[in-house]
Amino acid sequence: MNNLLIIKLTGEKPKNKQEIIERASSGWKISPKRLNDVKYVVVLYQQIVIATYQLGKMLTYNKNIAKVTKLDLTETKDLDIVGQDVSYPTSNPATISSLDNLFKNK
Repeated sequence: MNNLLIIKLTGEKPKNKQEIIERASSGWKISPKRLNDVKYVVVLYQQIVIATYQLGKMLTYNKNIAKVTKLDLTETKDLDIVGQDVSYPTSNPATISSLDNLFKNK
């Protein structure tokens, strides 16, 4: 599956699902155009998938800071990868990738 938005959370580990979705849905430096073909969002913490979401049709983009400030996310189990360890060494916290890239070195 191509065109996933991969979000890498850093800092303190999220304590619950609400904190994960709050952190995952805002503050990403990514072009809205790049999200046009994205259906799913995969959230990582220390190279482990901690949540998967379906990307909705609405987002908020702040041109002044060049960041997506709000993503419309709905929790989904379609991908069945929560809890899996991945190999995704990029330092960029928000990138477009594929399931193959997440698991290619595993």
